[in-house]
Amino acid sequence: MKKSKKLELKNSLENNEYVLENNEFLFRKLMFNPLLRIGGMLILLIFSLLNNERIIHLAKITSNSLVSNEWMFGPVTYYTVLGVTIGLCLLTSLAVVLAKPHLDMASISVLRTTYRIFSVYDLVVFILSTFVCLFFIVMILLTPCNISGNSMNNTFQDGDRVLIWNIGYQPVRNDVVVFDATDYSSASSQTFFIKRIIAKENDRIDYQVKDAHSGWLYVNDLYVQEVFKWEYENLYPEGLSFSNSFLMPKDKILVMGDNRSNSTDSRSFGLVDEKDIVGKVLFRFYPFQKIGNPSPEILH
Repeated sequence: MKKSKKLELKNSLENNEYVLENNEFLFRKLMFNPLLRIGGMLILLIFSLLNNERIIHLAKITSNSLVSNEWMFGPVTYYTVLGVTIGLCLLTSLAVVLAKPHLDMASISVLRTTYRIFSVYDLVVFILSTFVCLFFIVMILLTPCNISGNSMNNTFQDGDRVLIWNIGYQPVRNDVVVFDATDYSSASSQTFFIKRIIAKENDRIDYQVKDAHSGWLYVNDLYVQEVFKWEYENLYPEGLSFSNSFLMPKDKILVMGDNRSNSTDSRSFGLVDEKDIVGKVLFRFYPFQKIGNPSPEILH
């Protein structure tokens, strides 16, 4: 056999081995990446479905804060993108399995074309996965919220945007929180209030009479506010004999706006269930010249 023929045969064998090795690598990559993403997306989907009511609340708050529209980046968008991402990964994995026998002995040109197709797919799925993960993190961990109204002046003003911490929050007196006020408001649609926690479970509330119509409100012997008698009566827990002192019930908080003269709060609608708390306000991120956490007001 001539030397040139031997070299040609050697190159041909090496080329076949190269194609086989790279096709096997490509197959593993095309299978592993989609399956990994499917696993991550399924975990997000299961967690979201188990916390669907909370997801809906937080998605609406997030969307309304970012684009002043509670649906554009709301729960429908979130679940749609999540479903499309899972679907693309499943279709890709299925296509790779079906095409595997035909790719095993493919030429170099076919191999390179497959790589290019995979690169486009990978970019699309990466963008979708990143969007879903960021959306999930924003909704579950740090939720942006748009403040409307003047009840928290001068701590927060109308039009301010703040970040809310949602995970594992336990009420602390003097924290500013956002809560679902659907059950505490006359509004026909879902409403969220931002107020300051004045008292929590087991705090002692005292009402010192000033006259027949008003008195002074104290929490753990700290002066809070002069209130009308009917406002104190709204705070008083149901089922107890009325007196000028009581302990805060389990899983309840007393909230007020910092602008006490212009705030609809517990003085009007009573105590708030802890389960209705969306999260604690961490800091203001807009307007940019006022970024930060305003110094909390004290109770006395």
